[in-house]
Amino acid sequence: MSVTLRELYENIKEKEEIRIAAGASGLDHIVRWVHMVEGVGISSFLEGDEIAFTTGIALSDAAELLELAEYNYRQQAAGMVINVGPYIKEIPQEVLDFGDNNDFPIFRVPWRVHMANIMREFTNQIHLDEQKKMEVEVAVKNAFYFPDNQEMYLPALLRHGYKKEWSYCVAEIEILSGDGLAIGEEEKKKLLRFARETMHRWQKAALIMENGGDIQILCVNVTEQQMQEKLNAFWQEVEKYRICEGSFYGGVGSVAEHIGDIGKSFAAVEQIKRLQKKRHRKNQIMTYGEMGLYKLLFSLEGQDVLAEYYEEILGALAKYDYANETDYGYFLKKYFGLGCSVQELAAELHMHRNSVTYKIHKIEEILGLSLNSQENRTKIIIAFMIEEICG
Repeated sequence: MSVTLRELYENIKEKEEIRIAAGASGLDHIVRWVHMVEGVGISSFLEGDEIAFTTGIALSDAAELLELAEYNYRQQAAGMVINVGPYIKEIPQEVLDFGDNNDFPIFRVPWRVHMANIMREFTNQIHLDEQKKMEVEVAVKNAFYFPDNQEMYLPALLRHGYKKEWSYCVAEIEILSGDGLAIGEEEKKKLLRFARETMHRWQKAALIMENGGDIQILCVNVTEQQMQEKLNAFWQEVEKYRICEGSFYGGVGSVAEHIGDIGKSFAAVEQIKRLQKKRHRKNQIMTYGEMGLYKLLFSLEGQDVLAEYYEEILGALAKYDYANETDYGYFLKKYFGLGCSVQELAAELHMHRNSVTYKIHKIEEILGLSLNSQENRTKIIIAFMIEEICG
């Protein structure tokens, strides 16, 4: 959704004499603004994703131009436009090598070309893109939270190129810092920038938004599995390049076969994220298709039938633990988590097999159920799933 250097360059290269000189592999960098940068002192004001323009008027030699390019890169500029003329006779090879080695686009503009024309053309395109992005983000959020009111989002999405016949899939990840809290604003901005560049290389139509610390992603014409694979690859790059030192909870919603069903995909991914948090499953992207029986249980959320079922199956055990300060509920969950294996549970809890067997019989007595029955085991598993959702 955001405008890239490639788009800006393609739109202007036939109008103005500007050419890519190095770093062409970085042309998919997102651009937020333009900035005149004549020295490293000015470069410190860059906030990221700007195109840095320079005439070289404040530079004395090639070493200072290389230093400026390196500083612009460290400030996460999208690229650099160098005006070749009286101050910079030609772009030094070491500057070009730096651009190529770091995927940092460097453009060459001859002195006879007015840099102001290029800057004006770029800013006009950026303004138009920002306006479009804002309208689309508002429309998509309306589709998320007011799915039944299509007038709040359908006209805007269709106007900006989204099609009724496309399928839509929503993913969401909640990023946490190393200590389990929300990440800071600077880290959030850096991660969001990286997410947009990464996802846009995969799909130009992808929309990446930030919402209260969550990164929300809308893609078109993809499967749940493709989205899952892409998000896993994205997080691997986050860790590889140390974009963020934290962790996440996240998932991929159902595929909406119609533009009016985007809200259903969003509702599904919200359920997945809540489930992952309750199960403490960090850094695992779960798809809607992998939810299994949880789909049915979530559809019944808020209805009395879930609480009634849990009370019927496990209520007596919960009451016994509360009254006697025992841990039979925890013990039973561990038992089921280990496939109902007495031997594995004894090893896990460092207990004698006879002690494990005694506790199992005691649980059967409290519940009035035999744990050897497959039907009873299924009932208990469902009750534990309800506890995960509603507890």
